[in-house]
Amino acid sequence: MSEVWTLGIDIGGTKIAAALIDPDGVVHGIRTIPTAAQEGGQAVLDRVIAIAGEVVSEAEHPPAAVGVGTGGQVDPHTGEIVFATELIPGWTGVPLRRRLQETLSLPVWVDNDVHTMALGEATHGAGRGVRNGLYVAVGTGIGGGWVLGGRLYAGSRGLAGSVGHVKVEINGRPCTCGGRGCVEQYASGPAIAEHYRRLRGLASAPEGRDVVEAMRAGDELARFAVQEAGRWLGFALASLVNAMAPEAIIIGGGVAEAGEPFFEAIRSSIAQHALPTARSTPVRKAALGPRAGLIGAGVLARQGLKAERGSL
Repeated sequence: MSEVWTLGIDIGGTKIAAALIDPDGVVHGIRTIPTAAQEGGQAVLDRVIAIAGEVVSEAEHPPAAVGVGTGGQVDPHTGEIVFATELIPGWTGVPLRRRLQETLSLPVWVDNDVHTMALGEATHGAGRGVRNGLYVAVGTGIGGGWVLGGRLYAGSRGLAGSVGHVKVEINGRPCTCGGRGCVEQYASGPAIAEHYRRLRGLASAPEGRDVVEAMRAGDELARFAVQEAGRWLGFALASLVNAMAPEAIIIGGGVAEAGEPFFEAIRSSIAQHALPTARSTPVRKAALGPRAGLIGAGVLARQGLKAERGSL
């Protein structure tokens, strides 16, 4: 198994990427195409099949298996999309694993895209050497993934790692999930931008990255908005630290680019709210950037193939 190459596929709301992943987690021959999500689930599936076929047909090292990370809730056993938002209309119910296996004649494993990012970071990134860790992606929303014993833990319904919907206020802000008080409404990029808008008295909120740039330029209100988001996220993570005791927490996504003001606020909040023996849980910045999902998808396929063949 040491020389096995895999095909990694990363399906997002705006683009689809596919590449060969070698045994060291290096990406080869990457291709990207627009998702064209507005065309519907079947059209997106057709595009995934097409780009996967192109990479396989041109591969110098034919892949032995395929791993896919995709937006939405995935049944990790069947590889079917259990639920997806309107980011990709008609994606719910798509039998992604079955269709790819039929077309490529290769074994396929599918999971949520933040889960595959977690696996990529755990195996080849900032979580290397961490057997039990939590990965958190903070961007437009907040997602997460648990890696336990070096393997993904998806939970009974593929929901494990839904960090953005950890409640931080009982009757808090309305969330897109239909609930209230989810940390996503306090610590995501849009939440930071809205907080900054209120602090500045602006008519409309800027982009989250604009707030980060303002902070870097010395805007103290921007710094406060970023740090407040870090404090809220740390408050939520303290509960997860108490419940699961991860060896480390790896944080990626666009908001992580805010750097130390964001990370120091997270660490300080965890230290304030976690149990005494868990207050020093390491919090690290993710290392693999936008390729984490692709790399993790390749690892997912590799682990699946090993398990199927009974090789440890």
